[in-house]
Amino acid sequence: MQRLIFSAQIVIFSLIWSSAFIAGSLAIKDFDPFTLLVLRFALSALVLLPFGWVAHSLFDADVVRHGLMLGLLNNAVYLGLSFSALRLIRPEVVIVIISSAPFVTTFVATRLGLEPLSKRIIGGIMLGFVGVLVISGIATSEPPNIWGLFLVAFGMLAFVAGTIIFRKKSSGLPILQTNFWQSVAGAVALLPLAAVSGHPIGAPSGQALFALLYLVFVVTIGGMALWLLLIRTSGASSASSYHLLNPFFGVLLAHLVLGEAVHTTDFIGAVLIGIGLILTTKSGKSHVRKQPHLGRHVR
Repeated sequence: MQRLIFSAQIVIFSLIWSSAFIAGSLAIKDFDPFTLLVLRFALSALVLLPFGWVAHSLFDADVVRHGLMLGLLNNAVYLGLSFSALRLIRPEVVIVIISSAPFVTTFVATRLGLEPLSKRIIGGIMLGFVGVLVISGIATSEPPNIWGLFLVAFGMLAFVAGTIIFRKKSSGLPILQTNFWQSVAGAVALLPLAAVSGHPIGAPSGQALFALLYLVFVVTIGGMALWLLLIRTSGASSASSYHLLNPFFGVLLAHLVLGEAVHTTDFIGAVLIGIGLILTTKSGKSHVRKQPHLGRHVR
C-alpha cells in the first residue's frame, strides 16, 4: 500500500510539474514572463505565510537561510533562465536539457557521499533519457541557438544544486516554511528584471487569471511541496529521475488543453521512460521512509 501511494505521488508530481508549462503558455499571453513569475511567487508567499507562522519555525535562522538559497536557485535562476531560453529555442529542447538533471544530480550526490550509486540506477536514468529524446524529436530538428542552450543548461545546474542542498538538509527543514522563503526569494530576485524588461499589466483575460492562480496554488505551493517531500523520502537521485516523466505528460497535456498533435514516438518514449523509472525507483526503495509532517521542523 505504501508503495502504491508513493507511485501515485510520483505521477501526480510529474503531472503538476508538466502542467506548469501549459498554464504558463496560457498566462504568458497577457503577462510578460518576469512579471508572471513575480506575481506567482508573491501570491504564493502571501498564501503560505499564515500556515508557516502557526508552526513557530518560520523565522528560524536555518529555515530562512536555506529557504532563500533554494528560492534563488529554483525560482529565480532555474525558472528565470528557462523562461528566457524559451524565447530562443524550442520547448522540447528545453525539456531535454532539463531532463538531463538526473545524470548531474546522481553524479554530484554520489561524489558528496550522500547516496549510493548502482548500475541499475545509471541504466534506468539513461534509458529514461533516451525516452525523452524520442519524445522530443530533437535528433531530427535543426541545431538550436547556442545562447539559448547556455541559459537553460545553467538553469538546470541551478535546479540540481537546489535539489542537492535540500537533500543534505532534508531531515531538518520544514517543507511549508521552506517553500514560503523560496517564494519570497523568487519574487524579490525577479522583481528588478520585471521592472526593467516587463510590460505594464493591462486587463488580463479570465483564462490568464485562472492560469496564474493555478500556477500559484497547484504548481508553486502543491507541486513544490510534493517535490521537496519526494527528495526527502527517496533521495536526490531517485527524485530527480521522476522528471523524466515530464516530457510525456507535457505532450499529453498539450494535446488535451492546447490541441497539439500526439505522435507514436510519444508512446514509445513513454514506455522507455516507464521502464527506466521502474529500474531507478526499485534501486532507491531503501530510501523510502515514513513521511514527516509538512510543517514540522525536525531538529
